[in-house]
Amino acid sequence: MSTKKGMRAITLGTGGGPIVSATRAGTSTAICVDDATYIVDCGMGSIRHYRQHSGWENLRGIFLTHHHSDHIYDLGSYLLTGWQVPGESFEHEIQIYGPAKPEKIPALSEAHLAEISCCVGGHSMVGTKEIVHALIDKVFASDIVIRMADEGRSSPYNWIKAHDIEVPAQAGAHPIHARHPEMEPFVIYEDEHVSVSAILVDHRLCYPAFGFRFDSKYGSIVVSGDTTYSTNCIRLAQGADILLHEVIDLEAILETFPDGPTRDGIAVHLEESHTSYEVVGKVAAEANVKQLVLHHIVPNVPFAADLEKMKRTAERDFSGAVWVAEDNDVFEVERVEQVVRPPQEALAV
Repeated sequence: MSTKKGMRAITLGTGGGPIVSATRAGTSTAICVDDATYIVDCGMGSIRHYRQHSGWENLRGIFLTHHHSDHIYDLGSYLLTGWQVPGESFEHEIQIYGPAKPEKIPALSEAHLAEISCCVGGHSMVGTKEIVHALIDKVFASDIVIRMADEGRSSPYNWIKAHDIEVPAQAGAHPIHARHPEMEPFVIYEDEHVSVSAILVDHRLCYPAFGFRFDSKYGSIVVSGDTTYSTNCIRLAQGADILLHEVIDLEAILETFPDGPTRDGIAVHLEESHTSYEVVGKVAAEANVKQLVLHHIVPNVPFAADLEKMKRTAERDFSGAVWVAEDNDVFEVERVEQVVRPPQEALAV
């Protein structure tokens, strides 16, 4: 597949939440630097859009902000679709980075931990390495063995290398007492094209949850991950060329739910875990970025979100360029005027 010079972000999926949307794939972003491509999150349906823009020979890494299902649904597809298929194969080792297993179940307090420990029963959390190994050794194990025996493929582990992101000890992070302490960004990955830094953000009980920054010779792109207003995210994004930030209209999403205890519980999670369209412009202004791209749109139900309202409100606080992303939009570093949209029929999942 042809490539071009420069750095750009491609919104492979712009919908937030674990639902099947008729108009948006699940959240996923491709960061492209010359002929190298890096994926941030693997939302439902995003892999189809990836192949419209890049080939498996370009893929270098996958970075998971956190382990909520809507961010990892397509992970197995990304890992195995480019595994030694003639003409559709990886040409580099694929480095997978994501959260490590927390030392305890994340909770609001020790008392809360005792309460929720009864609720979760025998279920436990895992790290990114364990997720990747489970996909290879359990979920797709039969497929892999048959294809190795029948088609002469080598082990997928020759191509796929998984890593748990370990938060520096000096940050003082803790799943109960300090899920997002004030800290400095730390480098988790480097190659000849990019340096990737991470920082903890505030996604309520989802710990660890990260934002990522990609720096190259062309500039910098930051992906907030899922977070409420976060001074760490602002620190990570300082002076970036492009900030892709999640956004929510809480009132609009709650209108899509029936009344009841489940709705009330989700309301608390949404309000304390995500960034309102009324605040996101302030984040971009305080980070002094050049462009703000709103993605991970919630509500992710066709016509439920007032996109113009989101854009207009963000522009009230941020004087730079503001975009509300659709699937397959392309945002160039230092090319504010160029936003490329595909035909509308290409947007359906």
